[in-house]
Amino acid sequence: MDLKLVEHAKGYIDALANGVNPLTGEPVPESDTVNQVRISRCLFYVSDVLSEVLQNGGVKKSGSSELPFDLSAVDLSALTFFEEPVGIKVFTDAINALRPDGMKRLNPAVLTNWLAEQGYLRVETANDKKRKRLAALGAQIGISEVERNGEYGHYFHLLYAESAQRFLIDRLPEIVGGKEMKNDL
Repeated sequence: MDLKLVEHAKGYIDALANGVNPLTGEPVPESDTVNQVRISRCLFYVSDVLSEVLQNGGVKKSGSSELPFDLSAVDLSALTFFEEPVGIKVFTDAINALRPDGMKRLNPAVLTNWLAEQGYLRVETANDKKRKRLAALGAQIGISEVERNGEYGHYFHLLYAESAQRFLIDRLPEIVGGKEMKNDL
């Protein structure tokens, strides 16, 4: 790998991430695509990856140094359930707050995928996108859905009452058993 070329590319990426034209050194117009928050964040991420490649002599380390999510190392007795219904991310954040340092986070999709496999949620495809929606079985355990409008339009948000939270905790060993948890970007 040509480290000089990687370093040169990183300089271009850094400039773009900071809203500067790497060829002229001048700021790009505010309306330029590169100034969109998501694009800028992505460029900073690529810059970090290139920094790691440079630090490691041209190699990107594979994998994570974090240990997989291990339920036996998480003290669920310290979990405080939410009295009001909450989204799955809020719930998994509460679980993840109990994990020791150096352990991967429990991904909310692990729970919702399991709920869909068991028939508590159903998967719908609309506009070539798969969405999880409430199934009758899910309503029986305390899952509800509300209609919302967001940045990308109309959607249904699933909420988990305390009874649904307890249901998931009771089945957490079955849900995560033997599976390696992966963090998504």
